[in-house]
Amino acid sequence: MPGIDMSGINSHAGTAAMVASAVDFDAWRARARELLKAGVHPARVTWRDGSDVCDDLFAESADAPQPVIRNAPAPRIARAHLQTLQRAARYRPQGHELGRWPLLYQTLWRLSRGDETALNAADATGAEVQRRVHAVKREAHHMHAFLRFHNDVETGDESFIAWFEPAHDVLDLGAEHFADRLGNARFRIATPQGGVEWDGERFTYHASCPVEWHARAQAAATADDDRTLWRTYFVSTFNPARLNHKVMTQHMPQRFWRHLSEGDLIPALEAKARHGGQRLAQEASVGERKGKALPPGRLRRDADA
Repeated sequence: MPGIDMSGINSHAGTAAMVASAVDFDAWRARARELLKAGVHPARVTWRDGSDVCDDLFAESADAPQPVIRNAPAPRIARAHLQTLQRAARYRPQGHELGRWPLLYQTLWRLSRGDETALNAADATGAEVQRRVHAVKREAHHMHAFLRFHNDVETGDESFIAWFEPAHDVLDLGAEHFADRLGNARFRIATPQGGVEWDGERFTYHASCPVEWHARAQAAATADDDRTLWRTYFVSTFNPARLNHKVMTQHMPQRFWRHLSEGDLIPALEAKARHGGQRLAQEASVGERKGKALPPGRLRRDADA
């Protein structure tokens, strides 16, 4: 069976140890389905991400004889539950967090046995799955909000390019979002993991982002004629009186600042706000500009309002 070292399976499949690997959710689902049919308990499976090329020192040789697997009926899982697991699979574990595939298999094992609490937020496993689903949803929102397209100067036609560094696997979610809003306009999105291009009708995904896209995105960002206009707009609308660094970074994490046209302006604007700018309720440069005097009648109406 591709992707699974079945050499340890015998008639007591539930107590056999083995290694399983998957590169994406569809591959994991196929592997997990066979493991469930064989009655293999989650504690007996070592899951590896398909991109992990390290050999498992405890795995049997792939040439070992393949025993007969118990022919159990295929498990039936509610579509809504599978959708939840699919969304959680987009989460990229960090540090000592449990890998995505073992967590999902633990959950699937319980669901296949009728334990609906496996996805309940009051359950330890369910709470972790729900946390990851929420993190993925939030990262997709971050991509919608903080990705900046620029004219792709290399193509010489009406197309755009952007660089983004998502914490989780949300590239396709972002691409679909922008395709709905940009219509027939062509664009490319480059990330450290992969890339996608939209030709106005269909997507082309690259598992490994073309190496030249990053440089093209950086060049486009600095050559974009709209960059100066946007930075001027940002400064003019910045309200020092409402500055709240904690809230701002919750909604706009600092890891995105270096790729925003206005990102390098934020620290200076914050510093000026803390040193008297908050009393003005506007950026000082705005107050220094010549304004238009309002007629007395308008001033009285505004005061009454």
